[in-house]
Amino acid sequence: MRFCDRGVYHFAGRVRCPFAGLGTRGDHEGNRLALDDDRSRVDLDTEARRIVLYNDHVYPEKTVIGDVLFLAEGTTASGRKSPFSVHLKVFKKGRAFSFDLHRHMRASEPLAAAELEPFEVIVQDAVTRAVALTPDRTRALCLRPSLALRVVKAIMATRDLLQGAAQDPAQVGYRVADLSVGFGALGVHHGVARAQLVSLDAANAPLIRRGSVPEMLREGAWELSLTALSKRWLDEVIARDLFLFGLEGVSILRPVREHGLAEGETLSFRFERGGGWVVLGGAKEELPGATDVARSYLEFHLLGGLLAEHAERLQQP
Repeated sequence: MRFCDRGVYHFAGRVRCPFAGLGTRGDHEGNRLALDDDRSRVDLDTEARRIVLYNDHVYPEKTVIGDVLFLAEGTTASGRKSPFSVHLKVFKKGRAFSFDLHRHMRASEPLAAAELEPFEVIVQDAVTRAVALTPDRTRALCLRPSLALRVVKAIMATRDLLQGAAQDPAQVGYRVADLSVGFGALGVHHGVARAQLVSLDAANAPLIRRGSVPEMLREGAWELSLTALSKRWLDEVIARDLFLFGLEGVSILRPVREHGLAEGETLSFRFERGGGWVVLGGAKEELPGATDVARSYLEFHLLGGLLAEHAERLQQP
Protein backbone atom coordinates (compact mmCIF):
# COMPACT_ATOMS: atom_id res chain seq x y z
CA MET A 1 0.00 0.00 0.00
CA ARG A 2 1.15 3.53 -0.76
CA PHE A 3 0.12 6.73 1.04
CA CYS A 4 0.98 10.16 -0.36
CA ASP A 5 -1.49 12.70 1.04
CA ARG A 6 -1.57 14.52 4.34
CA GLY A 7 -3.78 12.49 6.62
CA VAL A 8 -4.20 9.77 9.22
CA TYR A 9 -4.42 6.12 8.18
CA HIS A 10 -5.05 2.91 10.12
CA PHE A 11 -3.97 -0.59 9.19
CA ALA A 12 -4.46 -4.01 10.72
CA GLY A 13 -1.92 -6.01 12.69
CA ARG A 14 -1.82 -9.04 14.94
CA VAL A 15 -2.70 -7.24 18.19
CA ARG A 16 -6.42 -6.97 18.97
CA CYS A 17 -7.46 -3.44 19.94
CA PRO A 18 -8.48 -2.98 23.59
CA PHE A 19 -11.82 -1.44 22.53
CA ALA A 20 -12.50 -3.70 19.54
CA GLY A 21 -16.11 -3.58 18.44
CA LEU A 22 -16.58 0.08 19.33
CA GLY A 23 -17.13 2.37 16.34
CA THR A 24 -16.32 1.51 12.73
CA ARG A 25 -12.58 0.77 12.88
CA GLY A 26 -11.67 -2.92 12.59
CA ASP A 27 -10.94 -5.04 15.66
CA HIS A 28 -7.24 -5.37 14.72
CA GLU A 29 -6.75 -1.95 13.13
CA GLY A 30 -4.56 -0.79 15.97
CA ASN A 31 -1.72 0.68 13.91
CA ARG A 32 -1.81 4.35 12.95
CA LEU A 33 0.21 6.19 10.32
CA ALA A 34 0.09 10.00 10.16
CA LEU A 35 1.59 12.20 7.42
CA ASP A 36 1.75 15.84 8.39
CA ASP A 37 2.09 17.27 4.87
CA ASP A 38 1.94 16.23 1.22
CA ARG A 39 5.71 16.03 0.80
CA SER A 40 6.02 12.47 2.12
CA ARG A 41 5.36 9.13 0.49
CA VAL A 42 4.95 5.95 2.52
CA ASP A 43 5.08 2.39 1.23
CA LEU A 44 3.57 -0.12 3.64
CA ASP A 45 4.32 -3.83 3.21
CA THR A 46 2.31 -5.72 5.83
CA GLU A 47 3.68 -9.12 4.77
CA ALA A 48 7.31 -8.04 5.08
CA ARG A 49 6.43 -5.94 8.15
CA ARG A 50 8.16 -2.91 6.66
CA ILE A 51 7.28 0.78 6.42
CA VAL A 52 9.37 3.05 4.16
CA LEU A 53 8.86 6.81 4.41
CA TYR A 54 10.36 8.92 1.62
CA ASN A 55 10.58 12.70 2.00
CA ASP A 56 12.99 14.75 -0.12
CA HIS A 57 11.91 18.18 1.09
CA VAL A 58 14.47 20.40 2.82
CA TYR A 59 12.91 21.99 5.91
CA PRO A 60 14.49 25.17 7.31
CA GLU A 61 13.39 24.31 10.85
CA LYS A 62 12.94 21.04 12.73
CA THR A 63 9.53 19.81 11.60
CA VAL A 64 7.33 16.82 12.39
CA ILE A 65 6.80 15.08 9.05
CA GLY A 66 4.89 12.06 10.35
CA ASP A 67 4.57 9.34 12.92
CA VAL A 68 3.70 5.70 13.38
CA LEU A 69 1.93 4.29 16.43
CA PHE A 70 1.46 0.59 17.18
CA LEU A 71 -0.93 -0.75 19.80
CA ALA A 72 0.52 -3.53 21.95
CA GLU A 73 -0.49 -5.68 24.91
CA GLY A 74 1.80 -6.09 27.87
CA THR A 75 1.89 -8.50 30.78
CA THR A 76 3.21 -7.11 34.04
CA ALA A 77 5.40 -8.99 36.50
CA SER A 78 2.28 -9.80 38.55
CA GLY A 79 0.57 -11.32 35.50
CA ARG A 80 -1.84 -8.49 34.76
CA LYS A 81 -2.66 -7.68 31.12
CA SER A 82 -2.18 -4.04 30.23
CA PRO A 83 -2.62 -2.43 26.77
CA PHE A 84 -0.10 0.21 25.73
CA SER A 85 1.36 1.69 22.55
CA VAL A 86 4.71 2.27 20.87
CA HIS A 87 5.00 5.70 19.25
CA LEU A 88 7.64 6.80 16.73
CA LYS A 89 7.67 10.47 15.65
CA VAL A 90 9.79 11.45 12.66
CA PHE A 91 11.32 14.94 12.32
CA LYS A 92 13.37 16.57 9.61
CA LYS A 93 15.56 19.67 9.52
CA GLY A 94 17.43 20.36 6.31
CA ARG A 95 18.22 16.84 5.14
CA ALA A 96 18.74 15.42 8.61
CA PHE A 97 16.13 13.06 10.04
CA SER A 98 15.64 12.65 13.78
CA PHE A 99 13.31 10.51 15.86
CA ASP A 100 11.41 10.37 19.12
CA LEU A 101 10.59 6.81 20.17
CA HIS A 102 8.61 6.25 23.35
CA ARG A 103 5.82 4.23 24.98
CA HIS A 104 2.35 5.29 26.10
CA MET A 105 1.95 3.18 29.22
CA ARG A 106 -1.17 2.67 31.30
CA ALA A 107 0.35 0.54 34.06
CA SER A 108 3.14 1.79 36.33
CA GLU A 109 4.34 -1.76 36.97
CA PRO A 110 7.21 -2.92 34.70
CA LEU A 111 6.37 -5.28 31.86
CA ALA A 112 7.58 -8.88 31.90
CA ALA A 113 6.30 -9.73 28.40
CA ALA A 114 4.62 -8.00 25.49
CA GLU A 115 2.78 -8.82 22.28
CA LEU A 116 4.11 -6.36 19.70
CA GLU A 117 3.88 -5.48 16.03
CA PRO A 118 7.33 -6.47 14.63
CA PHE A 119 7.70 -3.72 12.01
CA GLU A 120 10.84 -2.19 10.55
CA VAL A 121 10.57 1.54 9.78
CA ILE A 122 12.95 3.12 7.27
CA VAL A 123 13.13 6.81 6.35
CA GLN A 124 14.99 8.20 3.36
CA ASP A 125 15.41 10.99 0.85
CA ALA A 126 17.62 11.42 -2.20
CA VAL A 127 20.73 11.56 0.00
CA THR A 128 20.04 9.85 3.33
CA ARG A 129 18.67 6.49 4.43
CA ALA A 130 18.13 5.60 8.09
CA VAL A 131 16.54 2.71 9.95
CA ALA A 132 14.31 4.34 12.55
CA LEU A 133 12.86 1.22 14.13
CA THR A 134 13.44 -2.52 14.21
CA PRO A 135 11.54 -5.29 16.02
CA ASP A 136 14.50 -5.78 18.39
CA ARG A 137 14.56 -2.10 19.25
CA THR A 138 10.81 -2.12 19.89
CA ARG A 139 11.10 -5.09 22.25
CA ALA A 140 14.01 -3.50 24.11
CA LEU A 141 12.07 -0.25 24.48
CA CYS A 142 9.14 -2.12 26.04
CA LEU A 143 10.93 -4.63 28.26
CA ARG A 144 14.28 -2.93 28.92
CA PRO A 145 13.68 0.84 28.72
CA SER A 146 16.75 3.05 28.72
CA LEU A 147 17.82 5.15 31.69
CA ALA A 148 16.74 8.28 29.81
CA LEU A 149 13.19 6.95 29.40
CA ARG A 150 13.04 5.94 33.06
CA VAL A 151 14.12 9.45 34.07
CA VAL A 152 11.45 11.03 31.86
CA LYS A 153 8.83 8.72 33.38
CA ALA A 154 9.96 9.70 36.87
CA ILE A 155 9.68 13.41 36.05
CA MET A 156 6.22 13.10 34.48
CA ALA A 157 3.65 13.56 37.20
CA THR A 158 0.12 12.16 37.07
CA ARG A 159 -2.26 12.91 39.91
CA ASP A 160 -5.48 11.05 40.61
CA LEU A 161 -7.84 13.80 41.74
CA LEU A 162 -10.40 11.26 42.96
CA GLN A 163 -8.28 9.97 45.82
CA GLY A 164 -10.35 10.26 48.98
CA ALA A 165 -13.43 11.53 47.11
CA ALA A 166 -16.84 10.15 48.15
CA GLN A 167 -19.15 9.79 45.15
CA ASP A 168 -22.44 8.14 44.23
CA PRO A 169 -22.51 6.56 40.71
CA ALA A 170 -26.26 7.26 40.57
CA GLN A 171 -25.66 11.01 40.71
CA VAL A 172 -25.28 13.16 37.59
CA GLY A 173 -21.75 14.57 37.57
CA TYR A 174 -20.12 11.41 38.94
CA ARG A 175 -16.44 11.58 37.96
CA VAL A 176 -15.46 8.23 36.50
CA ALA A 177 -11.89 9.49 36.08
CA ASP A 178 -10.25 12.78 37.02
CA LEU A 179 -6.53 13.25 36.40
CA SER A 180 -3.99 16.02 36.17
CA VAL A 181 -0.76 15.58 34.24
CA GLY A 182 2.39 17.62 34.29
CA PHE A 183 5.95 17.51 35.52
CA GLY A 184 7.24 17.19 39.04
CA ALA A 185 10.46 16.73 40.95
CA LEU A 186 11.65 17.33 44.50
CA GLY A 187 8.10 17.97 45.68
CA VAL A 188 7.35 20.66 43.08
CA HIS A 189 4.47 19.96 40.63
CA HIS A 190 3.79 21.91 37.43
CA GLY A 191 0.38 20.95 36.08
CA VAL A 192 -0.17 21.09 32.31
CA ALA A 193 -3.65 19.65 31.79
CA ARG A 194 -6.59 18.13 33.63
CA ALA A 195 -8.67 15.38 32.01
CA GLN A 196 -12.04 14.11 33.22
CA LEU A 197 -14.63 11.53 32.25
CA VAL A 198 -17.96 12.46 33.84
CA SER A 199 -21.38 10.79 33.90
CA LEU A 200 -24.25 12.91 32.56
CA ASP A 201 -27.08 10.50 33.42
CA ALA A 202 -28.05 8.81 36.69
CA ALA A 203 -28.96 5.73 34.64
CA ASN A 204 -25.24 5.26 33.94
CA ALA A 205 -24.71 3.74 37.40
CA PRO A 206 -24.78 0.06 36.27
CA LEU A 207 -22.35 0.86 33.45
CA ILE A 208 -19.99 2.57 35.88
CA ARG A 209 -20.05 -0.43 38.21
CA ARG A 210 -19.27 -2.82 35.33
CA GLY A 211 -16.29 -0.67 34.32
CA SER A 212 -16.54 -1.41 30.58
CA VAL A 213 -15.54 1.63 28.53
CA PRO A 214 -17.05 0.30 25.25
CA GLU A 215 -20.39 -0.26 27.01
CA MET A 216 -20.23 3.21 28.50
CA LEU A 217 -19.74 4.91 25.14
CA ARG A 218 -22.33 2.77 23.35
CA GLU A 219 -25.11 3.03 25.90
CA GLY A 220 -24.66 5.94 28.29
CA ALA A 221 -24.31 9.72 28.32
CA TRP A 222 -20.85 11.07 29.17
CA GLU A 223 -18.58 14.08 28.97
CA LEU A 224 -14.84 13.82 28.30
CA SER A 225 -13.08 17.11 28.98
CA LEU A 226 -9.61 18.63 28.83
CA THR A 227 -8.76 21.74 30.83
CA ALA A 228 -5.55 23.70 30.25
CA LEU A 229 -3.64 24.28 33.49
CA SER A 230 -0.79 26.00 31.65
CA LYS A 231 0.02 27.42 28.22
CA ARG A 232 3.47 25.89 28.35
CA TRP A 233 3.94 22.89 25.99
CA LEU A 234 0.19 22.40 25.51
CA ASP A 235 -0.66 24.52 22.43
CA GLU A 236 1.47 22.54 19.97
CA VAL A 237 0.24 19.23 21.40
CA ILE A 238 -3.43 20.20 21.10
CA ALA A 239 -3.03 21.54 17.56
CA ARG A 240 -1.55 18.25 16.39
CA ASP A 241 -4.13 16.23 18.34
CA LEU A 242 -6.89 17.98 16.38
CA PHE A 243 -5.20 16.69 13.21
CA LEU A 244 -4.61 13.17 14.54
CA PHE A 245 -8.18 12.71 15.74
CA GLY A 246 -9.92 14.24 12.70
CA LEU A 247 -11.11 17.40 14.43
CA GLU A 248 -9.58 20.10 12.22
CA GLY A 249 -12.88 20.58 10.38
CA VAL A 250 -14.89 21.38 13.53
CA SER A 251 -15.63 25.07 13.11
CA ILE A 252 -15.86 26.04 16.79
CA LEU A 253 -12.34 24.69 17.31
CA ARG A 254 -10.73 27.20 14.94
CA PRO A 255 -9.51 29.43 17.82
CA VAL A 256 -7.98 26.35 19.47
CA ARG A 257 -6.17 25.40 16.24
CA GLU A 258 -4.75 28.89 15.95
CA HIS A 259 -4.06 29.87 19.55
CA GLY A 260 -4.49 26.78 21.74
CA LEU A 261 -6.52 26.72 24.94
CA ALA A 262 -6.25 29.62 27.34
CA GLU A 263 -5.18 28.74 30.87
CA GLY A 264 -8.29 27.50 32.68
CA GLU A 265 -10.24 26.97 29.42
CA THR A 266 -12.00 23.62 28.92
CA LEU A 267 -12.62 21.67 25.72
CA SER A 268 -15.34 19.03 26.11
CA PHE A 269 -16.76 16.15 24.12
CA ARG A 270 -20.23 14.86 24.99
CA PHE A 271 -21.30 11.39 23.95
CA GLU A 272 -24.78 9.94 24.12
CA ARG A 273 -25.68 6.52 22.69
CA GLY A 274 -23.56 6.80 19.55
CA GLY A 275 -23.99 10.54 18.96
CA GLY A 276 -21.70 13.31 20.10
CA TRP A 277 -20.95 17.03 20.32
CA VAL A 278 -17.95 19.28 20.83
CA VAL A 279 -18.36 22.00 23.45
CA LEU A 280 -16.09 25.02 23.83
CA GLY A 281 -17.15 27.89 26.05
CA GLY A 282 -20.79 28.56 25.22
CA ALA A 283 -20.57 27.03 21.73
CA LYS A 284 -21.66 23.51 20.80
CA GLU A 285 -21.26 21.63 17.50
CA GLU A 286 -22.32 18.17 16.42
CA LEU A 287 -19.42 15.72 16.00
CA PRO A 288 -19.87 13.14 13.21
CA GLY A 289 -18.28 9.80 14.03
CA ALA A 290 -18.13 10.68 17.71
CA THR A 291 -17.65 7.08 18.85
CA ASP A 292 -14.69 6.62 16.49
CA VAL A 293 -13.09 9.80 17.82
CA ALA A 294 -13.57 8.66 21.42
CA ARG A 295 -12.14 5.20 20.72
CA SER A 296 -9.09 6.64 18.95
CA TYR A 297 -8.41 9.03 21.81
CA LEU A 298 -8.71 6.34 24.49
CA GLU A 299 -6.60 3.80 22.55
CA PHE A 300 -3.92 6.01 20.98
CA HIS A 301 -3.43 9.01 23.29
CA LEU A 302 -1.34 8.81 26.45
CA LEU A 303 -3.87 10.79 28.47
CA GLY A 304 -6.80 8.94 26.93
CA GLY A 305 -5.26 5.61 27.91
CA LEU A 306 -4.85 6.78 31.49
CA LEU A 307 -8.49 7.87 31.59
CA ALA A 308 -9.55 4.46 30.30
CA GLU A 309 -7.37 2.75 32.91
CA HIS A 310 -9.10 4.63 35.72
CA ALA A 311 -12.56 4.09 34.22
CA GLU A 312 -11.96 0.33 34.15
CA ARG A 313 -10.73 0.04 37.74
CA LEU A 314 -14.05 -1.30 39.02
CA GLN A 315 -13.88 -4.38 36.79
CA GLN A 316 -10.35 -5.29 37.84
CA PRO A 317 -10.03 -8.09 40.42
